[in-house]
Amino acid sequence: MSQQMTQYLLPLLVIVVVVALRARRLSKKRPLKLGRLWIRPAILLIACAAVLLLPQPGVPVHQFSPMDAVWFGLAILLGAVGGWQLGRTMAIDVHPGDGTLMVQASPVGLIVLIALVVGRTLVRVVAAREGQAWHLDVALIFDALIVFTAALFAVRSLEMYLRAKKVMAAS
Repeated sequence: MSQQMTQYLLPLLVIVVVVALRARRLSKKRPLKLGRLWIRPAILLIACAAVLLLPQPGVPVHQFSPMDAVWFGLAILLGAVGGWQLGRTMAIDVHPGDGTLMVQASPVGLIVLIALVVGRTLVRVVAAREGQAWHLDVALIFDALIVFTAALFAVRSLEMYLRAKKVMAAS
């Protein structure tokens, strides 16, 4: 098998495995711990900042321009809108027996995650082949995707937190 074919099949294999594992968990409700909802977004935001701002071995330091800030702002905006909508797809209720918060993921969330992985793969392929011809800054594209993903998951957690507080207050 050629290296190019492996480059396309490996992400597809990862997608299939992730979808199979996630689809099995979608039907189950799991406890939602409000006090821990901030941990994953905080880790993602710190990782995002580290990737964007800290020098990386063997990679020249990227000097951001004012136009880059516009792209990052757009990535944050789109990630926030997507994260809010993704958070709304999560079913949150109170367990009737012990009064704990329960959350159940939606198939829509799984579709969004699949679209993100496929979209990232497509962007990588197109940027590698046509980036120079189209005068695209490939590093900026990937940095914007990192910012988009961090905003998506941070706002998803925020939406879930706000809605879970309302559910707890109502019960």
